[in-house]
Amino acid sequence: MRWKIIAVNSVILILVTLLGYVLVKLSLEAVASDPAKMRIDAERAVTAATGRLELDALRTERWLAGVASEPAAREPFKGGLASARSEAATQFANAVRTRASGDPILSRTAPSMVALVDLQGFALGRDGSSTQMRGDDLGSAHPRIKAVIAHGVTASELWSASKSAELLLVSYAAVRDESGQIGGVLVIGSPLNDGRLQRTSDDTSGLDVVLAIPAGEWLDLKARSSHGWPTKYGPRIQDADAKAVRAALDANQSRMLPSGGNDYVFIAAPLAGYGDGKQAALIAIRPTNMLGDLDGLLWPLLAVGALGLLLVAIGGVMLDTYIARPIEEIEEGLLAILNGRSDLRFEIEHAELGGLVFRLNSLLNQLMGVQEDDTDDEGHPTHPPTANDFTEALAVDERSMTDTQVDPAVVAALRAEPQDAYYRRLFAEYVQAKRSLGDPVGHILEAAFIERIRELEGELGEKHGRAVRYRIEVRGREVVLLAVPLG
Repeated sequence: MRWKIIAVNSVILILVTLLGYVLVKLSLEAVASDPAKMRIDAERAVTAATGRLELDALRTERWLAGVASEPAAREPFKGGLASARSEAATQFANAVRTRASGDPILSRTAPSMVALVDLQGFALGRDGSSTQMRGDDLGSAHPRIKAVIAHGVTASELWSASKSAELLLVSYAAVRDESGQIGGVLVIGSPLNDGRLQRTSDDTSGLDVVLAIPAGEWLDLKARSSHGWPTKYGPRIQDADAKAVRAALDANQSRMLPSGGNDYVFIAAPLAGYGDGKQAALIAIRPTNMLGDLDGLLWPLLAVGALGLLLVAIGGVMLDTYIARPIEEIEEGLLAILNGRSDLRFEIEHAELGGLVFRLNSLLNQLMGVQEDDTDDEGHPTHPPTANDFTEALAVDERSMTDTQVDPAVVAALRAEPQDAYYRRLFAEYVQAKRSLGDPVGHILEAAFIERIRELEGELGEKHGRAVRYRIEVRGREVVLLAVPLG
């Protein structure tokens, strides 16, 4: 039996495992080889990444506008001497940077630069030093500053140093005096580096993204997430890919780069929300085989199936022990009964086979003519007694029903006794009499006794046409109910 259990369950498990392996493999291969699905994945990735960076810009602009409207932001522009204004600008910029670094709104975009710019577009000063950047013509280098001065709006753009790899995502907010006139611009910048792009990738699609900035006929890769631009495509984007990226910037929509081939899908989109949207492009990189070796990926499924076979074997042994051992005991017991052990009964406690064992013992008792024991371990009946349980013990003497010498006083006393009191007294006397003879009385219940007495009174009264009650008498080793006619 053991091996049958193991074999049946093993075949089922093997079939289910192989079917699961085939179905999962086919599904993964279909997903991995669908060009349309791969392009959609890449487009979603680049859209989500640009949207996240644009959202960062909007949050920064809103926060910066609130700071620029505070009275402290106006003070650096009121100094008489240039050195005084520069010093005040540096102190204010330091305070803003400290405040921004601890603000949860800018937790993702902690600033690396804070500066103040006057109405002519020249820097008054920046955080960290009153001389660094002071007097730089930022308005000419970054025309968006002059647009903020002219219109009093907030804006953001990308600062890229041509001589270094440093990139800053910079936001502007106009500073107004007490009369509402624009007095200058508050500038805050946060780094756009590999770490920033990696966080953006993790928070959106999980696909790698790179930032490309136009540089002549090609585009420079300035920042990238963990894996970045595949090394086999070189450090720059050029030729047909560069044309596709520039087309994306000009049309303000995503474009697919042609050089991906069979290995990658590249989708480029403008970095929206910064400048005119043509300063840089984000490129999402979607490998055509993100699943790697499919067989290697699916091996764990087969390993789980092998583990399942082991568990089936262990479970088969345990189940065989649980079922087969009691069956063997029953088989051996029946063989012993056939060989003359008529007194043998099965004592097997089993959740599933207990009912069968009980019926076998009952059948053996009937076949052998043995009274079945229906008491518990303490000798009490295992089911509630009824009147039928002690019918034979109620011996009735009805000769007095035709006896004319019945004592009138006894008859009068029985007739006058209330019915409930009469039955309770009769039951108590009967039990006491049985005990005096040493007979068991545990099975005699008052309700069942009274029920039986009522039946006997009805039968005897109908027979003789007279009402009757009983008295208790002990005759030798027998308790007898003596019938007494009441009329």
